[in-house]
Amino acid sequence: METANYQQIESIEQHNWWYKGKRDLFDQMLSRITKHSKIEKALDIGCGVGSNLEVLHRHTTEVKGIDFSELAVEFCKQKGFKNVVKGDVCNLPKKEKFDLVLCSELLEHVDDVKAVEHISSVLKPGGIFIFSVPAHKYLWNDNDVISHHLRRYKKEQLQRLLQNNFAHIRLGYWNSSLFLPTLIYYQLQKLQKNRKPVNNLTLIPKMLNSTLHGLLKLENKLFHKVSLPQGISIVGVAVKK
Repeated sequence: METANYQQIESIEQHNWWYKGKRDLFDQMLSRITKHSKIEKALDIGCGVGSNLEVLHRHTTEVKGIDFSELAVEFCKQKGFKNVVKGDVCNLPKKEKFDLVLCSELLEHVDDVKAVEHISSVLKPGGIFIFSVPAHKYLWNDNDVISHHLRRYKKEQLQRLLQNNFAHIRLGYWNSSLFLPTLIYYQLQKLQKNRKPVNNLTLIPKMLNSTLHGLLKLENKLFHKVSLPQGISIVGVAVKK
């Protein structure tokens, strides 16, 4: 990911509707998991500027973070998250094992086959893997370009990717309420010539922040009860075999 994009994310992630909505979703997922069994050790791989570390700390005794970017690691430490180091999902140390691994918007950046093998290798048997990825190749947009994404996903791809190492795989679409307007906007965006790619989240007026966050909070409650037909992202949870 480009350095400028990390800086933009750092400037908006605490108050932006998308990041707040994603944190709310992970918080709900972890609340359901810890209702029956406590999580001792969690690892946030590709933790970025630390958007989800606070959520993990609410539900886990010990939290560690890894990111490939030194700048991202520095942003995390400035927030008080000291247990964050520079690292590579495709080259994880095998000695330490975790009860839960979180990867938010990471697999699309890397060799995902190798990444899943390494993620599995640091999870205890029965350990939980929570992740989110961008959905649908036809939604390719500026954020994919400036974030250096390699792909967007179909559910079928993710099932094949995970099936050798994980069981009880549940995949659901997320950010469904904005799917249609986003699809139309991205198609119009592609018609614009000689346009410099920008982070699309910075283009949405701040006055809409509360409304959009409210939509995602409502959608998050439905996520555990129904399978939404479409979405901009895919969120998954799986258990190591």
